[in-house]
Amino acid sequence: MSQPLQRPIRLFVADSSPISSQLLAEALARDSGIDLLGFSSDPVEVLRCIRVSYLDVVLVSARMEEEPNRGLVLLQQLRTERPGLKAVVLLDSSKPGSVVQAFRSGASGIFCRSTAIPLLCKCIAAVHKGQIWANSEELGFVLSALAADVPSQLDSKRLIPLSSREKQVVHCLVEGLTNREIAETLAISQHTVKNYVFKIFDKLGVSNRVELVFQVLSKPSYVSAIQATSLQERAPLPPRTRSFRPATVSELARA
Repeated sequence: MSQPLQRPIRLFVADSSPISSQLLAEALARDSGIDLLGFSSDPVEVLRCIRVSYLDVVLVSARMEEEPNRGLVLLQQLRTERPGLKAVVLLDSSKPGSVVQAFRSGASGIFCRSTAIPLLCKCIAAVHKGQIWANSEELGFVLSALAADVPSQLDSKRLIPLSSREKQVVHCLVEGLTNREIAETLAISQHTVKNYVFKIFDKLGVSNRVELVFQVLSKPSYVSAIQATSLQERAPLPPRTRSFRPATVSELARA
């Protein structure tokens, strides 16, 4: 039986200026997996357009109208009106404060302007699938902030219901692996991985990957339990290579 065609991701772009919004939108629209619904740098217009559009992901710059955090304020308003809206925040730099504030404002992923455009398409696709997009250093900033501000709500005994395989999946999630990479690592299907992730979230009382990683890493007993789980079944991931360096978001804006 043939697989059903996957619908393109409906995206709205809200960058820091009219020209950068247009250039970025045009670049992303070239990706066959993205259906561009519109673009703007005016927060009022962004709100108006998104209110009448049925979109999947919004890409919003933290800096708008010459204010460093105007886009984050806009995102908070969007999330209030559309709680299920998934967002990627475009940052000028991955400074700890900027990263943490972006996630606190409701971002599911962050993307630095110095990074290549093709990787932004992958970021948008990952966020659309319900994943968190951040590198290990950026995730470390978030975990440090959570550890300082938020008391842990879980008891160490909550790990007991996890099976050995579920602990292996948790280990992979902590390492930042995608569902596809977890499936390859543990030699199981992506569908099975999704089922494990849902069960783990339910058992540990968390709702997303960032919260899960925080809960695990903030408790030594959790870390010990995960590390004690045998990972002998894991196979090495295939090496990743890149033969060229595509244009970055910043370079595109200067074109």
